[in-house]
Amino acid sequence: MTLMQKAVTPQLSDVYLAAGYERTGGFAVPAQTVTWASTAADLVRAHGLAYPGSPYGPDSPHVDVLRFDATAQLRFEDAVGGPDRRTRERTGGPFLDRPPFTGTGFVGVPDHVVPLYWFVHSRVPAGAQLVRVGADGSSVLLATYVDVAHGWVTEDRAVAFGLLPLHVGPLARWNGNVHPADVLGDRVVLAAAEPLDGFERTAAGRFRRDVPRGDVEELFELYVEARWNGLDVRVVDEFTDRGRPLVRVCATTHDADLAEGLRMDKVEAALYEATVAPGALTDVVTSQLVPAGWASR
Repeated sequence: MTLMQKAVTPQLSDVYLAAGYERTGGFAVPAQTVTWASTAADLVRAHGLAYPGSPYGPDSPHVDVLRFDATAQLRFEDAVGGPDRRTRERTGGPFLDRPPFTGTGFVGVPDHVVPLYWFVHSRVPAGAQLVRVGADGSSVLLATYVDVAHGWVTEDRAVAFGLLPLHVGPLARWNGNVHPADVLGDRVVLAAAEPLDGFERTAAGRFRRDVPRGDVEELFELYVEARWNGLDVRVVDEFTDRGRPLVRVCATTHDADLAEGLRMDKVEAALYEATVAPGALTDVVTSQLVPAGWASR
């Protein structure tokens, strides 16, 4: 399994460590192609972080990165397109994003070959590590995302977190009930928000049970796709605010001009999200995605 690496904004690091937020998405690179990037300034170049609005620059005191396995449900796309429409038409790729994005499928860093990929808003994979790399080349492990039941664990504490994610990440049907889950080889970790028979409470406040892979009736990921103001989007959350139903969507049409024209939240380069009323969505399709290797055995 390929180890991937993506730069994480300071704001995202903060909510990982303070609130147990467990989502990721956007641009990522194979970790083995950026082993030369040993300082914060190197990582700014290696990940193409000099985009408009970036929190990072050549003098940043540190850059945080997320290292994680390219698990089955993370559907990576080659980042091909261009920084303008003419270039995108020439390459034939779907991406239109801001420089230093090149649209070639590679980060534009001299003397190194760094393939660039994009993946949609997803749950953080089990075993992912959040690492802080300093301007002086120092490297500190900030936290590990153990699994969906344990969440983020630092050197001295587990980070409490909120509602279990149902719209992103693996789900397992076991004993007729569906649980957020992580697939770890021949076993599956099930998570629950409330105490259930045979489940043990974790330090983060969720409940966990390990079951053999063969005992799971079904493994899948829920994927709700829709259209919103001409953009293809994935629905990643549903919630209410003072009684008003709302959904959180992530753009899957890779067009920075359209996303910014609609005033979507720019989470980071090429990752645009918005909170909208459900009635604003059209062409809603709900699917159960079953990656290779997840089919019932």
